[in-house]
Amino acid sequence: MKTTLTAAVLALALSGTVSAQIDLPELGDASSASFSPSQEAAVGRDVMNRLRESGDVIDDADVAAYLQELGGRLAQAAQAPDLSFSFFAVNERSINAFAMPGGYIGVHSGLVLTTQSEAELASVLAHEIAHASQHHLARLKAASAPNQLWLLAALLAGALASRSGNSDAAFGAINAGIGLSISSQLAYSRDFEREADRLGMQYLAAAGFDARAMPTFFQRMQQGNRFNDNNALAFLRSHPVTGERISEAQDRALAFPLKMRADSTAYLLIREKLRLATLGRDEALRYYQTSLQNRQFLNEGAQWYGLSLARLAAGQPAAARTALAEARQRLPASPLLFVQQAAIERTERNWAAAQDTYRRGLAAFPGYGPLRYGELDTLLDSGQREAALARLRSQLGQHPGEPGLYRREAAIYADKDALRYHAALGQAFYYEQRYEAALEQFQYASQAPGEDFYLRSSIEARVRELQSRLKEERRPARK
Repeated sequence: MKTTLTAAVLALALSGTVSAQIDLPELGDASSASFSPSQEAAVGRDVMNRLRESGDVIDDADVAAYLQELGGRLAQAAQAPDLSFSFFAVNERSINAFAMPGGYIGVHSGLVLTTQSEAELASVLAHEIAHASQHHLARLKAASAPNQLWLLAALLAGALASRSGNSDAAFGAINAGIGLSISSQLAYSRDFEREADRLGMQYLAAAGFDARAMPTFFQRMQQGNRFNDNNALAFLRSHPVTGERISEAQDRALAFPLKMRADSTAYLLIREKLRLATLGRDEALRYYQTSLQNRQFLNEGAQWYGLSLARLAAGQPAAARTALAEARQRLPASPLLFVQQAAIERTERNWAAAQDTYRRGLAAFPGYGPLRYGELDTLLDSGQREAALARLRSQLGQHPGEPGLYRREAAIYADKDALRYHAALGQAFYYEQRYEAALEQFQYASQAPGEDFYLRSSIEARVRELQSRLKEERRPARK
């Protein structure tokens, strides 16, 4: 409920569902925005941090890596140098996706499970990328800049209230913001949705997917809600789909060449990871047993992989190993299969076997982040601190901007070296774009004991950079 409410509010602001009967403002272009890119990023980052703190953002390295890779390919076509796109999954059964200011794109796990191909998932991400790349929120034509800021403040207040569990306060804050948006004509028009369709389809085709996947998915959502409310209503509320709009998208798609592209193994397996997160262990076990018995699935190997995940979550490592073996017989090689095998071995505390699995996985898929993280975690869990530190330093040399590595560095130095602990945690927050938290950690580090001239110099530089950045973002919006 918390996440549904928060995501619905954000999607509402970005998708034109407030009122179809009010007079709609002129669109204008991105250059007419009242907010600078840095201010947009600050708003999106603030809401993103609150979503993370709510616990409903799915914290899974494989899911994050897949969405970032798929979304990154689509975003390349957007040519939006002022945006750094971040893609994430929300643990929510309803079917929805939303774009926030600053390039944050969220997708509900229910939507991923509803897609019938990777192209359909890509079409939704491409549509949301278009909302963000065209700065649709900033292009709202308000009577005055203070009203725009008032609306954004109401959205943030609603997100915070829903996180605290105070649903009455949440709805009160949200309704106040929506009420003002109607009176000030802040609602997005359907033209914004058409623009997102048009540009999103271009991004989709440029990334090598069939443009027809977009109208196909939209039409299925509309039909599904008409005959059976299978959670499609959330998507249709935040992305109102009409027959005319679907027809326009179908006609537009004919201009693109037909592309028959097989779903990636990563897409098939990530769907099952999200299914487990969404259904929970017991319901997932029943689902996989039924689907395999009745042979109702998109891909049999992916079902065995999902069953392995569910069995391991149920504390059945031997049964999980058996299901994984079945999956390996039916699937191409994938780093996710190595991750699952190592997870089984770690559950059994077979550290040497787990380390060997990670090494073999990295030999086949060099640079795959979750395998590198798992290798480090195994060294730490087995008490090999010095080996973990040496491996970490090597990885940081190759991947200096990964927050996951800095979090593990902080874990190594916790209760042992305050200077390096706070510096590492500050770096993790910095690369997660949690700048206020990063500044706080760097300030703690600057006050901690320890002699390291180069580290202290880098800390001072980060403090100055963050203070300057936050000062710029807090400036009033242009009128």
